[in-house]
Amino acid sequence: MSTPRELLAKVYASAGTGDWDAVEALIHPDFVLYEANSLPFAGEWRGKDALRRCAAAMYGTWSEAHVDIHDITGGDTHAVVVLTLTMHPKDSSAPFSQTVCEAGTFEDGLLRTLRIHYFDAAEIAARA
Repeated sequence: MSTPRELLAKVYASAGTGDWDAVEALIHPDFVLYEANSLPFAGEWRGKDALRRCAAAMYGTWSEAHVDIHDITGGDTHAVVVLTLTMHPKDSSAPFSQTVCEAGTFEDGLLRTLRIHYFDAAEIAARA
């Protein structure tokens, strides 16, 4: 069986290529993704397709957005990805970047929850 770190790496690699069927094969049926309530794509996203729907909402907020994954680490039940998210506002103002940590929990070898932690969620909300 894969470790949480390996599973989260597979989720991000598959999402990065748009292979949502592969992503959903790694997600628990009761999956919940949590985004901060202050964000335009806020809330609890539930279900095997939640990551796909949330990604579409997040990317749709910006004229462009890029993710650069730096590291993935994990233990027996959790894994965390550290990334930089660079966002280009639709108002043509200067792009900006933030460090984001996305913490996943695992159950039965599947991603069960994902909590997204932005360096400054208020800046993202203000620039959206």
